[in-house]
Amino acid sequence: MSDPVDVLRLEPEDLDGHTLDELSDYLDRGRRPADPTIDDSPACQIALSALQRLRAVAGTFLEEEDDRSPGTDEDWIGRVLAVLPLEARAGRDFPLPVAAPDTEASVTEGALRGLVRSIGDAVPGLLVGGVRFGDPDAETREVDLDVQIALRYGVPLQEAEAQFRTALRAGLAPHAPFPLGRLDIRVVALIGGPSRPGAGS
Repeated sequence: MSDPVDVLRLEPEDLDGHTLDELSDYLDRGRRPADPTIDDSPACQIALSALQRLRAVAGTFLEEEDDRSPGTDEDWIGRVLAVLPLEARAGRDFPLPVAAPDTEASVTEGALRGLVRSIGDAVPGLLVGGVRFGDPDAETREVDLDVQIALRYGVPLQEAEAQFRTALRAGLAPHAPFPLGRLDIRVVALIGGPSRPGAGS
């Protein structure tokens, strides 16, 4: 089985000097002893969350595949993640509305990407990869959102997409400091089942 560390393709400059191998080892140790250079780094925290999520999702899907078809090729996670980029950079700051004129607050693009992925985790058979927020519209302030997903073979596409779309609009509203505009959800890979070269786009 491909190691998620190998397919995230992040360099030390993306992670405040750390590597994904170091972060993976840190998780294996239960984040002990505590390392402030990791714990206080937003980029490292985003990457740690991605690694934890990938481990959990990979384990669940592989157990399900083994139950249905013992001996299933386990390299699917590498193939799926190769087309599902996971962004660990904090990205842009989106200003939050504040009551006091001398106060500033913002939410990072990385935090919102993490929220999108956590919402996707609640949809059975769905794995969120690339998440891209567009630029705010000059008049409406709306921000378009493009999400790439992998779907487990056999999961009804329309049903999963509708559930994810509804959950996204409801889940982002309390946290995003902008109205959500166009929402594009694209299936770019299938998990398990018969081989389908070029599935999704």
